[in-house]
Order: sequence, then C-alpha cells, then structure tokens
Amino acid sequence: MEFCDECGGMLVSEKKNGESVMQCRSCGEYQDVDADDMKVTEEKEEDPMDRLNVNEGDAEESTHPTTEKECPACGNMEHEFWMEQTRASDEPPTRFYRCTDCGNVHKEYD
Repeated sequence: MEFCDECGGMLVSEKKNGESVMQCRSCGEYQDVDADDMKVTEEKEEDPMDRLNVNEGDAEESTHPTTEKECPACGNMEHEFWMEQTRASDEPPTRFYRCTDCGNVHKEYD
C-alpha cells in the first residue's frame, strides 16, 4: 500500500496516457510508479483441509480426546474430536470427528 507524499492519503493505481501512475484519493495528486518499488505477489489458493489441520497424518499417539459417536463410513463408535473456529467469532465453533478405526473425518456445525 502506498501513501501520498503531499497529504498522506492512500494512493490507487490509475492509467494516465497509457502509463501506470498512482493517484491520491484525498488530494488527487499523481505520482509516478517506480517498477522497483512495486511488488507482485502471487496468491496461492489454500486447501481448507490443510488450514483446519484435518489431514494430520497417521500419528501413533493422538492428543485429542475420544467420544462415542457413530462413524458414517464404517459404523465404529469411537472418535477423536476437536473444535476449530472456522466461521465468524460470534458463531459457534465447528466440531471435527476422526474415526479411530477407518480414519474418516467428518464435521458438525451448530
């Protein structure tokens, strides 16, 4: 994010006479774009399952507590469970369950 040298307002990218310039939203001043100062970042799409630590691998010892809940894949009644805040902070957390037998992971929302 760039700011105006004159008033400190935020600069936005504009095309003027075929060239890229930065224009202040507050005072309207134009500033040249220095190619060395411009940083191009490539955003990588994140896999939501990685972000939520669902694919933790096959750990020999888990630190998650267990509960009795039927697995929709194999019918086993023992699951590890944990909670993550996946939505807004005023929403209840998402509960994740991993079957101790087949490793199937499913989630519940309130």
